[in-house]
Amino acid sequence: MKIFLTISITAVLTWFAFSFIQSVRTGVEHLWLISAVKVPGKMAIEDIQKDMNEGRYDIAKAKLQIFMDTWQRFDRGADSNSGRGIGDIMVAFSKIDTNHGGQGTARPTKSVQGDTTR
Repeated sequence: MKIFLTISITAVLTWFAFSFIQSVRTGVEHLWLISAVKVPGKMAIEDIQKDMNEGRYDIAKAKLQIFMDTWQRFDRGADSNSGRGIGDIMVAFSKIDTNHGGQGTARPTKSVQGDTTR
């Protein structure tokens, strides 16, 4: 009877420890998902929508391309489960050259293209 009780208590304590560790891990992954993917993605989409509403289609198109490149890096690269995710998307948007070529024309600078294709 003592052996059965010892095995049962050990199994229950192991299960509680595993459940606690898994809960903490899930919480950390959820927090990372919000901070590295959900919030920057929402901000990027709102920024693209703002440019489209204001008629800056070339800028919106350039931002959309940067967003797609960043998403591919996130989806296929080492950032898919950790790292910066797409958290640097707004930094990449800020590097778009809006003064080149006249009104409504936008081109990503060389540094933006290099940053998003890692």
